[in-house]
Amino acid sequence: MLALAVPVAMGLPMQVAAQDGELEEVIITGTRVADRSAADSPVPVDVISGSEFRDVASTDVQDMLRTSVPSFDVNTQPISDAATISRPANVRGLSPDNVLVLVNGKRRHRGSIISFLGGGISDGAQGVDLAAIPSLALKQVEILRDGASSQYGSDAIAGVLNFLLRDDDEGFELVTKYGSTHEGDGTNYMVSANVGMPLGDNGFLNI
Repeated sequence: MLALAVPVAMGLPMQVAAQDGELEEVIITGTRVADRSAADSPVPVDVISGSEFRDVASTDVQDMLRTSVPSFDVNTQPISDAATISRPANVRGLSPDNVLVLVNGKRRHRGSIISFLGGGISDGAQGVDLAAIPSLALKQVEILRDGASSQYGSDAIAGVLNFLLRDDDEGFELVTKYGSTHEGDGTNYMVSANVGMPLGDNGFLNI
């Protein structure tokens, strides 16, 4: 009888202590709040319009981001096999695998190239090929320059890049660019066009 009473007596103080404990502050984070703007966001968010983005004197989306976005870096690899075509990009000094890339809010798939540059944070990384996104097709670019792994997972440790595509239902735009270095090498050029057409009563077709 004594042996049965001991566990019961020991369990009572624990139950009382659990009832007396105060509930700590609970923070609820909403990732799809519609009325939130960049000004009242608690994290650093940069919003670059498509026209501002295309005013940058470059023909590559990654070079445009490097010029416009703090902490975004991408290097030109002159002799690096496939890394010359698909250049690994870094945000906040972290690997390309730690940057989440979205297109219209949907996750963009990673490229098929694994970087091996003989050392550095990009070795073994399999990032998204940002150069595959044409700059003329962009309506705006949203950059979250802070960790967001609690909302988006481990892909967003360095931040989030969200590319919003144009939804124009009318108009035509033609852009040509040409550039080279002072020595006459590194020549690059770009010719691109965009046209918007209505599709039905409420739809659009943007090419």
